[in-house]
Amino acid sequence: MLRPSWKTFMLTTSLAAQLACGGAGSDSTETPEQTKGTALAGPHAVRRIDAAPLLKHVDVTALVASGVHAFVGEPTLQANALYSEGSASSIIQTSDGGYAFTGTTNVLGDNDILLVKTDAFMNVQWAYAYGTTTDDSGVEVRATSDGGFMLAGQNYQNNNFDYFVVRTDPTGAIYWQGPFGSTLQEYPRGMEVTPDGGCIIVGKTQSNLGYQNAHMMKFSATGSVQWERSFSSGADGTYEFNGVANAPGGGYVAVGSRQVKVSSTTWESYGYAAKVSSTGSTLFQISSGRFADLEAVAATSTGYVAVGYIYTNTSTFDADFYAVRLNPTTGAVTTGWPRTFSGGTRGDYLSDVQVATDGNYVITGSITPSDTQRNMRLMKLNTSGTVLWNYPPYPSDNTYGLSLARTSDGGYIVSGGYTNPSNTTYLLLSKFSP
Repeated sequence: MLRPSWKTFMLTTSLAAQLACGGAGSDSTETPEQTKGTALAGPHAVRRIDAAPLLKHVDVTALVASGVHAFVGEPTLQANALYSEGSASSIIQTSDGGYAFTGTTNVLGDNDILLVKTDAFMNVQWAYAYGTTTDDSGVEVRATSDGGFMLAGQNYQNNNFDYFVVRTDPTGAIYWQGPFGSTLQEYPRGMEVTPDGGCIIVGKTQSNLGYQNAHMMKFSATGSVQWERSFSSGADGTYEFNGVANAPGGGYVAVGSRQVKVSSTTWESYGYAAKVSSTGSTLFQISSGRFADLEAVAATSTGYVAVGYIYTNTSTFDADFYAVRLNPTTGAVTTGWPRTFSGGTRGDYLSDVQVATDGNYVITGSITPSDTQRNMRLMKLNTSGTVLWNYPPYPSDNTYGLSLARTSDGGYIVSGGYTNPSNTTYLLLSKFSP
């Protein structure tokens, strides 16, 4: 079976650590009295809890107005924010200059999809928990054209996993929501709002026999399923998608991994990408990197850059950063790519990529100095795959980056996690200058 992706592993372990060490939801013994889909308040409210060594507050608005943010070279860490509730998986900047992030919380008695809206200084304005009376978890958040939000998550009930999708207005109130799936197990990994106002979710499906197929499901703006596609080679291979992007000119490109059975006892894994039309017809499928896994993709009209990691030792699972650039028409790997980078540790993982204002690529991820340490990384590559800068070691050894968004001042916001000396994990937001 496929080894869980690094991003999935981090989300699962961070939530488990919170539940075990007094984090999300376990701080209160009161009987939950709130209705799901309403703003969290009182003992259920999301709290900001900044703590050393990550206390860093800067008036980002003042920096932007003064032009001080216009640095040359690697960015500056401008501000951090820690939050006590849940685990985070995705972040965006909102039209008012603030931020919205999604993840998972259990403050209402079982796991729910969390949506938090902050101001430009990362102070909580409101938070919602969405879901059912069974377990739900948040995977991705994106802004809609009316200023609201589209959320992709996962629902578990009756021993079955399904996609769970929520669309809200700008205040977090629900337009529509619901689980979507079949008798198979559906696991969401990435989502994008599509040009027609709907969304596309990618991930994997799994049968009761354990076979895994990479999977796409396209939704309309009103929540109806328009089409779905699976990609596999039957019992001789297992496929999954981890990220997706709208392709300039139409269609969608998704990335992930595939494992191929080469003998009765041997499997080999590869990075995997597929492009489909707006109606789901396959335009190309490619593999890149033996023992690689692709976590995210950024698409421009001249090429698609996917990032993840590649195992350099399959016995000990030593990994290096991995990036590949693909031709937007054929999927062919660009000359000079793929690129492999060592972060200096046995475990170097990239988890998200965005196109920078200058057309190059900014990437977040983590290195693992030891089995008990992680350290957030932020990198910039040009279109040839050359590293333009690599943000120096983060202020704490126990941080990681999962999701990245470009900000209106040309900088970046990264969501991830921070584990304190007591082994409690908190959501971490970090704002970087351009």
